[in-house]
Amino acid sequence: MNVYDVPEGFQLLNRNSPFSDLTGPYYEQRVNGKHTVLGIRLREEHLNKIRVAHGGTLMTIADNAFGDAILAHYDDPVAFVTVSMNSEFMVAAKEGDWVEARVTIHRAGKRMVFASCALTVEGKNIFNASAVFALVEKR
Repeated sequence: MNVYDVPEGFQLLNRNSPFSDLTGPYYEQRVNGKHTVLGIRLREEHLNKIRVAHGGTLMTIADNAFGDAILAHYDDPVAFVTVSMNSEFMVAAKEGDWVEARVTIHRAGKRMVFASCALTVEGKNIFNASAVFALVEKR
C-alpha cells in the first residue's frame, strides 16, 4: 500500500472549507446515506519536526469528524460552534498511516451537543477527544 491508497468503502469528501482543504484530503464512509466514519491518509504535511503527526493535525481530524457526525445526527441542517474540546494523545501516528475517526454523540439537544471521538490506526486507538458544541442560528 502506498501513501495515497484509500481503503475500500471510503470516498473523497468535499468539505467546502478553505481550512479543511489545507489539512486534508478527507474521506468518508457512509451507511444508508449517512456519514459514519471520517478517514485521512497522513502525509508529510501532517507531520511535526520529529516526523510524527502534529498534535494539531489529530485535533483537526477530530474536530472535522465531530462536525460530520453532528450534521448526520440531525434530520434538519444545523449550524454549531465548538465550545470546548479536550484531547488525549495515546500513540504517535506517522506518515502513511490511515487514520479513522469515529464519533459517539452522548447527548444532542436544541442548544448543546456532547460527544466523544476516537481516532484509530489499524484498529489501535491513538487519540481521544471529548467536546461540547453550541447550536447557533444559521447565517
